[in-house]
Amino acid sequence: MGNQFLRKIVTSLILLLLFLSLVSCGDFVGLKDDDTDIGRTERMEIFLSEDDLYRLYSSVSTDQYTPCRVDYESWRGEADIKVRGYTSRMHDKKSFQLKIDGRKYVLERGHSSGGIGNRLAMRAYQLAGLEACDTRSVGLFINDEYLGCYNLIFYYDENILGGELYKCYFHEYNDMSLNHPLRGWSEKKFPKDDDFSNLENLISAMLTLSDADWREYVLSMVDIEKFAAYLAVHDCLRVEDTFRTNFYIAVGRKFYFLPWDNESCMGYNSSGYELGGDNQLTRRLVSVSEVKEAYNRKVQELFIDGGIVGQLCSEAIRMFDEAEDAMRHDPNYSFEDFSAAKADILLFLSRSDLWTKI
Repeated sequence: MGNQFLRKIVTSLILLLLFLSLVSCGDFVGLKDDDTDIGRTERMEIFLSEDDLYRLYSSVSTDQYTPCRVDYESWRGEADIKVRGYTSRMHDKKSFQLKIDGRKYVLERGHSSGGIGNRLAMRAYQLAGLEACDTRSVGLFINDEYLGCYNLIFYYDENILGGELYKCYFHEYNDMSLNHPLRGWSEKKFPKDDDFSNLENLISAMLTLSDADWREYVLSMVDIEKFAAYLAVHDCLRVEDTFRTNFYIAVGRKFYFLPWDNESCMGYNSSGYELGGDNQLTRRLVSVSEVKEAYNRKVQELFIDGGIVGQLCSEAIRMFDEAEDAMRHDPNYSFEDFSAAKADILLFLSRSDLWTKI
């Protein structure tokens, strides 16, 4: 009995310390200067009352929206905001999620590249024919404090995309017992219900079917052209950090993949990169001969033959130009690191030796 009481005390103290450590990370690093010159970069201003600003700080640990007012282009009015991200919320420069008229937007903190790596990868997915997110570079001010250059991401919209959208959270699908409810390992973005049956069927098939039966399942249930386009861009741009999460599984008439966080890409850590994705589902999908054939064709069309490479180079220069003025004054990253990131990405796009087939 005494041991149980002691364990409860220790557990409570650990939770209290964790909460305090998260709250201590709540102060945003910025420049108290409403006149910060961000030049050509679009300006977004967010205003909160003193109480609501405290609630926003607290959302580092509570994950709750707080009301605010947004002034950005045609957006002039009420909205809701919270701190977002499982790892980024621990950084001085926070990422945020906005909700305006029921639609979600992400303000990604952007790292030393100003978010251009993620922006450019999203554009590549779009050029490959996928419904990837639109993005913009903005200079973000909260209550007249300049927080730096952010990547504004127009989050996937149920009214536009339709169907179902899932985000999965696990390292390897084999870690999941078939008897474990999949909802405990994933999140259904929309529609908001507890019906995970489509995703459960996909994962169960991947884990249990023989190669012959898996091939028949894939030919019937997976949009091979869309998946091949996703994986071709993923591999040719060396997108990393998708072994556990940072991608979506969408369900329309068939299953297909959509990208999410592509910040770790284009030379971020290109040593040891393996083609075919970096999780068990993508690897088993590409083991199907028809999928591999479609993948190799997409790599040839989009990259080896230069289908989208020239446009990506032009888009990269345009995006870096848009973010440049905001990054000159970003209180979290040096302009020298931004310039180096630009050089690295442009060099990566010139390296056709990286574009290979399976």
